Amino acid sequence: MMTNITNILNLIFLSIFSFSINFYFGNLGVFPIDTFAFFDTGYLILKDQIPLKDIWISTGIGVDILQSFFFSVFGVSWNSYLIHSSLMNMFACLFFYYFFLRLSINKFLVLSYCIFISFLLYPMIGTPYHYHHALIFSLIGILVLCAAIKDQKNYLWFVLPIIFLFAFLFMQTPSIYIIFLSGLIIFFNLILNKNFENIIFLVGGIFTSILLFFLFLYIFKIPLLDFLNQYILFPSSIGISRILGEDSAFVALSSNFNFKSVVGHFKFVHLILIILIYCLISCLRQNNYKNNDIIIFLLIISSSYLFIFSQLITANQTFIFSLIPIIGLFAHYGIKNYGKKNIFLNLIVVLIVSISSFKYFFEYVLDRKFIDLQSVKLSKAIEANSIDSKFKGLRWISHIYPDNPSIEIQIIKQSLDIIKSDKKIKMVITDYQFFSILLDEELNNLNRWYTHDNNSYPLKDNKYFKIYENFINNKIKNNNIEVIYIIDSNAKNNINIENFKIFLPEYCFKSKQIIEGVFSKHEITKCN
Repeated sequence: MMTNITNILNLIFLSIFSFSINFYFGNLGVFPIDTFAFFDTGYLILKDQIPLKDIWISTGIGVDILQSFFFSVFGVSWNSYLIHSSLMNMFACLFFYYFFLRLSINKFLVLSYCIFISFLLYPMIGTPYHYHHALIFSLIGILVLCAAIKDQKNYLWFVLPIIFLFAFLFMQTPSIYIIFLSGLIIFFNLILNKNFENIIFLVGGIFTSILLFFLFLYIFKIPLLDFLNQYILFPSSIGISRILGEDSAFVALSSNFNFKSVVGHFKFVHLILIILIYCLISCLRQNNYKNNDIIIFLLIISSSYLFIFSQLITANQTFIFSLIPIIGLFAHYGIKNYGKKNIFLNLIVVLIVSISSFKYFFEYVLDRKFIDLQSVKLSKAIEANSIDSKFKGLRWISHIYPDNPSIEIQIIKQSLDIIKSDKKIKMVITDYQFFSILLDEELNNLNRWYTHDNNSYPLKDNKYFKIYENFINNKIKNNNIEVIYIIDSNAKNNINIENFKIFLPEYCFKSKQIIEGVFSKHEITKCN
């Protein structure tokens, strides 16, 4: 009885804490190009825009669609946006709590580590983000595979491919790496245990996933060819260039191989993994190679290094520090069963996890380093509801105008007023992805991100350039676009008409700078 009451109280506390802490930090500061990434697209899908057909989306389509659901349930507002990410943070923490309790790890330890996970997982960015969704579902897939191997429950094998389908629709990487690794682990497990009944249910889950995928395309009216071009083929070309290109993160890492960049940055992850490797070796020494824990340890160790690899070649801000308490809980499990319940080792794990969790919380969450606000005084943030009541609760400060956020807000308000007063058919190109929502108007958005770097959309040297060129031209022709407005938050993303002219050879422009380098108007006509 007391155990059940304690579990209920722990679940209530963890739910409230994990939701609230993300909601709080999601309201503090903005990094326009990422903070609002899924804001407009979620709204456009709610307004019957077809993703991939009407909006160019190369990553994270599942987040856009899920956000449209939250808008439909909670209304179109900033709060609905944060409810989405906060519930995702809560869901992940509750899942981890339940999973690790089933491994008979100390309840207080599990609760403490889940609290660490809760403030390292989503609060780093706070707002819905494809990397975090994919990380969560990749981790859930890994843990479900661990449970399937350990418990040999058929339903777990069945749901596994479905979980990985969700992970992939949220973000292609690291999902695809984890799916490939899981396939190898499943094959290894089959060789050791020869349980073919599991494979029958796994195959059933794979076929169900395929059916769900095509049902997903049908419900949202997504053309299969658009999905293949935008979500598979074009991103693959980006991935290859990032790995093999001269300026890629991987090549840079390879050419400048040093302790600081490879080991130093992820030192606490490596330290925990060393202890887990020790548990694996101890398990192997028992000479029972059919022990399922061997496979589980191999899965956790190898997937952790895959997450690190994915982080490095992604060339993005680090977002995987929440792995540390998760690996730490597996380390405690290993010490309990194969480390002779070594108190010293358990203490080391507790110290590593505690120190690193608080370190990264203060560095990446409290100081908002993940969204590049580390040089900004958060105390200078001002209420964003002066832009629109839909932004109630958001404290506005960005790296663009760190000393005077009111200037940025004034630029946004001026842009909104001018665009609203123009009765022509408009296209708005901006990394402030909320204009459609605030104006409640069809602004013919092209894509989620506008970075002229061959990542958001294909440039002339990309083999999918022609597809994107046709996409833009069809949008202009079919909607009779008369004017293009461009608002570049910091004039550094090269959001300007000159860069878009490569896609529009048939058109000429009468251009006017409204705010130099930031806000411009371009009336569009046929050149002939």
